[in-house]
Amino acid sequence: MAIRALEASSLSADLMARLYEVIAHCHAEANPEEPCRQRDEIEAFLRHAPTSDPRDYWVAESAGECIGFAQLSVVRESPTGLVELLVRPDHRRRAHGTELFDSVRKRALERGARKLIGHHATDAGSHFAAAVGAVDSHREVRSLLRLPLADGLEPAPVDGYTLRSWVGSAPAHLLDSYARAREAVSDAPHEERAVWDAGFVRDLEAAVERRGRDIRVTVALDAKGDVAASTELRVSRTPGAIAGTEDTAVVAEHRRRGLARWVKVASLLQLQRDRPDVSLVTTTNAEENNAIRSLNHALGFSPVAVYTSCVLQMQG
Repeated sequence: MAIRALEASSLSADLMARLYEVIAHCHAEANPEEPCRQRDEIEAFLRHAPTSDPRDYWVAESAGECIGFAQLSVVRESPTGLVELLVRPDHRRRAHGTELFDSVRKRALERGARKLIGHHATDAGSHFAAAVGAVDSHREVRSLLRLPLADGLEPAPVDGYTLRSWVGSAPAHLLDSYARAREAVSDAPHEERAVWDAGFVRDLEAAVERRGRDIRVTVALDAKGDVAASTELRVSRTPGAIAGTEDTAVVAEHRRRGLARWVKVASLLQLQRDRPDVSLVTTTNAEENNAIRSLNHALGFSPVAVYTSCVLQMQG
């Protein structure tokens, strides 16, 4: 068995096919109710990371087969690295995961990270995390919505606010306000969040465009024209793609007025009008975030998997 680092530019069609087999197999094990994303989508994710969030990749190979994959993301100047590590079930308990993780840990230290965060959704993943010294943290619930929405589910406008939607880049005159509103999610339960500002928004928009995906944003504007609440969907332009929900955020002084429900319902209705080929929408929420989970349940989302975050504090 050999471990080798990969460059995004070296992801040949043959290698991507072999990587996809590992990713799809492990996804089905952790979350059998949610279809794995299509291969071209996963390839686009790997090839086109945001410039503010560079990635490192490794592959484990044996007898010409791809048996494992690892990914490290360390946002510049952050002390935290985000890790994904996968090993095919039929090749586990042979130290392949440990060897992959050793490569990840070494690179993370070189890039200045002193804490690693991953997640697991299976007994095998839980045992591996404990074996490398990671400690379980909070749990996140993965949920799935099947479109169309239930009959009678309509947006409920909130007095004093107006709705605005766009696909693609945020309008220049709303950019700073939108970034501030996205930052409002930082008081929700989490291990590590990006710091939202205008530069980060534009960098992320460019990366999503390179991936061939659409950013679909719906916001509620207050009387001054500032963003008070926002929700975002991302979806590949590939027919039949699965849409993913990003953060839904409401600025603190505008909460408990029904803005989250308004923007989410409007966003989902617009998605099903514009993209009738899209039948599934995903979302992930902290288990203790009862407010947003209750709202999602009312909209028709059903839990399909639970992922436990795990944290490893490293010594240099």
